[in-house]
Formats: sequence, C-alpha cells, structure tokens
Amino acid sequence: MISKNNFSKWGLISLLTAILFIVSCTQPKSKMAAYGPVFENVMLSESGVFRGFSLGDKFDSVRLKETVKPMEADSGYLYYEMKLDSIGSFNITYNFDEDGLNEIESDIYISNNKKADDVFSKFKAYFDAHYGESQSRQGYTIWTVKSEKYGEVRISLSDESSDFTVDKAPRKIALWIYPDKD
Repeated sequence: MISKNNFSKWGLISLLTAILFIVSCTQPKSKMAAYGPVFENVMLSESGVFRGFSLGDKFDSVRLKETVKPMEADSGYLYYEMKLDSIGSFNITYNFDEDGLNEIESDIYISNNKKADDVFSKFKAYFDAHYGESQSRQGYTIWTVKSEKYGEVRISLSDESSDFTVDKAPRKIALWIYPDKD
C-alpha cells in the first residue's frame, strides 16, 4: 500500500521531471526573435548584413548557403521566392559582379495592414540598433555602413504599398542593400 507521503513525493518527482523535460526540449530563441517571426524568417541570421551574407561574398557561397533553390539564376544573378506562412511572402534578388555579391534586394509582401506597419517598425528598430540612427530621404529610411571592400554601403528600407492600387492588395516593404556609388 502506498502511503500519502510516498504518493506526494512521487507526484512531485514526476512533475519536476516533466517540467525539466519540457524546458530541455525547448529550443532557445535567437536574438532575432525579439523582432518578430517575419523579420526572423526574412533576415535569418545576425551575421553578415542579410541572411548571413555580406557584400563581396562569392556567387557559389550564396547559392549553396541559401535555404531553397533559386527560381531564376545566371552567372550574375540569383532570385528566390519564399512564403511567410499565412502572413504573406517575400522575394530576394542577389546581384553579383567580378568582386562578388554587390547588391541585395528583398520585397516583403504582408497581407494584413496592421502587421505590415509592425514589420516595418521591427526592421527599422533592428537596423537602428545595429547601424545607428537612420536618415529619411525622399520616402526612404537609409543607413550608411562602412565596408572594407565597398567603402560606404547603403541599407534602404521603404514602404512601397502605394505602388499597389488594387483593393486588398498586400502591403509591400522593400529592402535594398547596395554600395554607395556617389
């Protein structure tokens, strides 16, 4: 016969074991998770300037490290399209020259207007935290970053939703990373 004290001990031990199991199986969240799931899925990594890549990276390196196969590719260009669950989708264009990756463009399409404002804010907050206060120029939010290979690099973020005139069209957030050639 099990006494009341033994039952309580075994119950407590079982409960603590279950809690430890659940906690140990839970993956730690990345620092990027603080900026939301859309940001985390688009940016993918804190290393590099975008998805773990930096301007100057070689074509084969980008193609092999990207998470899916490109929709289009040639010797100086890679193009990808990816889903964001029920929230929307995004695309990425990587352009290359003789020195490697020299331009990254990504268009993020969000089907919910309120979420789109939040996504834009999260991207801005991340870049502000990593590259300093942005500047606003002709509707673009811009950061200037120093690069060993390219000198000054610009990161441009904009809400291009006004490009769509169809009712209930998704919102479009555009991200463009390029060397400053001025």
